[in-house]
Amino acid sequence: MKQTPNILSASRIILCLPLLLVDAMTVPFWVLYVIAGTTDMLDGFLARRWGVESKFGARLDSLADFVFVLAVGYKLFPWLKLPTALWMMIGLIALVKIVNAVSAYVVKRRIEFLHTKANKLTGFLLFIGMMTIGQSYFIPVAWVIACIALFAAIQEGHIIRSR
Repeated sequence: MKQTPNILSASRIILCLPLLLVDAMTVPFWVLYVIAGTTDMLDGFLARRWGVESKFGARLDSLADFVFVLAVGYKLFPWLKLPTALWMMIGLIALVKIVNAVSAYVVKRRIEFLHTKANKLTGFLLFIGMMTIGQSYFIPVAWVIACIALFAAIQEGHIIRSR
């Protein structure tokens, strides 16, 4: 039972392989996407609920998130028809996250990604928002998520540098 959250995180990494093998925007893709995304919501919740949080578990969760985002991004990138300004916003968010990682390394001698409430909200909104690709309201949804993600990244950097 203590290892269940870590097993869920590891399963998200494992689920990325079949996710890469199926066609994007198909029922099998979205089923795998929802299952993998659900493991992301459950692993941290269960670890906190059962009092089995660990540094290893937090790092495994961050790695699983990273692998999942890469896999989903690879599959859905051809479907993204975003305006240039939104791509620029995504680049800015990525830049802030890179600066945060470098700052964490300078301050703590390790790269750290914080699980703030704003970061959790961003992850949840990204998870739901990806399912709106191809809908007429996708671009406004993407802008809202990008604004929240930028706030979360800036907040994370502030927390890292103020500790």
